[in-house]
Amino acid sequence: MTLEGVPGGKVVLRVQNPYNLKAAKVGEPVVIRFYEVVTMRKKKPGETVPTGSLQGGIVTAKPGEVPGGIVEEHGSLLVTVEAIDEAKGTATVKAPDGTVDRVKARDPGNLKRLKVGDELVVSKRF
Repeated sequence: MTLEGVPGGKVVLRVQNPYNLKAAKVGEPVVIRFYEVVTMRKKKPGETVPTGSLQGGIVTAKPGEVPGGIVEEHGSLLVTVEAIDEAKGTATVKAPDGTVDRVKARDPGNLKRLKVGDELVVSKRF
């Protein structure tokens, strides 16, 4: 299924339940919502956390229902604090594969609760 947006951008989607395409008409408007939530938290002492994980799921309409569906993925990654720059409101973190990234704190005051060597669990849901 190809969706055309304003101003003319196109997105091609793989349809999980093609039997519901009969109810869709070319040119009809559709509603699409996209959410992305990223959270970071300090790993608790003694807590066992996998270094990385990815989970997902799809829910679609049943035959005869109005076409629709939900796709969700959730990923998490364990990173280590390498450096903190309170003046810039950033922390440098290192992933298990050696990738290093500088992240900006939404609330720079939270950086006061971190120290180099702390492990953080980064979760992303989309």
